[in-house]
Amino acid sequence: MSNQANQKKIHPRAVISEDVMIGNETTIGAGAIIGAGVIIGDDCQVGTGVIIEANSRIENNCVLEPGVIIGRQVTLGKNTRIGIGARVTNGVTIGPDSVIKIGEIILKDMIYKMVFKRGAWIYREDSLNHKNED
Repeated sequence: MSNQANQKKIHPRAVISEDVMIGNETTIGAGAIIGAGVIIGDDCQVGTGVIIEANSRIENNCVLEPGVIIGRQVTLGKNTRIGIGARVTNGVTIGPDSVIKIGEIILKDMIYKMVFKRGAWIYREDSLNHKNED
C-alpha cells in the first residue's frame, strides 16, 4: 500500500464487488462482504464479518461494528453507529447521527437523529435544537 492521503485499509480477506466505491480513510475488516453498487463514504469503519448487500449507501463517518448486516438499497446517514450483530432490512433509510444498539433489527425508516434500543426508537438527549449541517 502507498502512503497516499486517500489511503483505504482493506483487509485481504474482505470480499468486495468490482463496482463498489470506497471513500478516503475507510477501513474494511476481515471477512466483510460488500455487494455490487455499494457506496461507502470517507472515514468509515466496517468491522469484521460485516455484510453490506447490493446498492446500499453508507455516508461519511459511519461505524459498522463486527457482524452487522445491511440489506439491499439501505441508506445510512453520516455519523451513524451500528452495534455488533445488528441488522438493517432491505430498503430502510437511517438518518444522520443515529445509534443502533447491539443486536437490534431495524425494519422501518428512521429519518431523525435517534437511538434504537430494545425494539424502539428513542429520541437522543442531544437532538433538541440541533442544527442540521449538510
